[in-house]
Amino acid sequence: MFDRILLLTDLGDQPELTAKPIAALAKTFDPKVILFHAIRGSSDLFYLQGDASQVRKLIDDKAQAEAMPKLQVLVDHLEALGVNTGIVTRVGSTFDLAARAVKELDIDLVVIPQEGYADFSDRISGSTTARLIRETTVPVLTINHSFSQRQESWQGFSRILYPTSLAREKGPRLNEAEVFAGELGGDLELVHVIDPIQEQILETPEGEVLLPKDLNYRVRCRMEANLSDLAHSVTTVPCRWRLLEDSKPGSGVMAYADRCGADLIIVPPLDSGDTRTTVLGNVAEHVIKHARVPVLTLKPGSLR
Repeated sequence: MFDRILLLTDLGDQPELTAKPIAALAKTFDPKVILFHAIRGSSDLFYLQGDASQVRKLIDDKAQAEAMPKLQVLVDHLEALGVNTGIVTRVGSTFDLAARAVKELDIDLVVIPQEGYADFSDRISGSTTARLIRETTVPVLTINHSFSQRQESWQGFSRILYPTSLAREKGPRLNEAEVFAGELGGDLELVHVIDPIQEQILETPEGEVLLPKDLNYRVRCRMEANLSDLAHSVTTVPCRWRLLEDSKPGSGVMAYADRCGADLIIVPPLDSGDTRTTVLGNVAEHVIKHARVPVLTLKPGSLR
């Protein structure tokens, strides 16, 4: 499934937090992990020509010399955990080079440590992580700096949380989540978030109407039945389900992930439009920003 993993780092994003998750993947898949670092170097001086272009080489060599010891420390750490690791550096824009490397190096999975992700929503169209999630065809595993709070107790991908909208979920993404969990010996738990019963509102042409409690409970029972049916469609790994009440779906998933001790959250890819226009888009954006566990963005057909 994962023969070649690209670990993308700018060396300011706590790349050491990726070590335990990558080591857990390595035990199952024995991949080649390529530590990829884009060096800005002289990329802003592209206009220099002739003899002046030699200045660019000096700048690039200096930047490479400064980066290599830090990269080697991470390589040594991963190899001490039994991970086959190499280093690739290139000069230029992080996103452009990383997207190209995914294709040229035949990458199966991209791993990105996250640091200072507070401006993700404001720069969603320009964020390197968001663009890779949106524009590459491979799964992307993000590891937020908040994972440091779970790092010591985290032991592997044994409990995998899968937020669902219940709409059109019996498809490739759930199937691939099931395959992924099976490969790693983990369990799946499907979760769906609804508004608290006392707050459920029906939108009508005449305005918003507060649903009667008895109708609320009938709606809830129907959702529980659908969620149970979806969980029973997963046949190769243990699969549980949970209906959550929270007015903010992302917060609801995050709070439950903390309570149940989830080891991984699988989310859908970010859309090219405004992710906050969909429930799962909101969940995906929230957990990528704040998760205390690794987050796998899984596209239909992305597992090979």
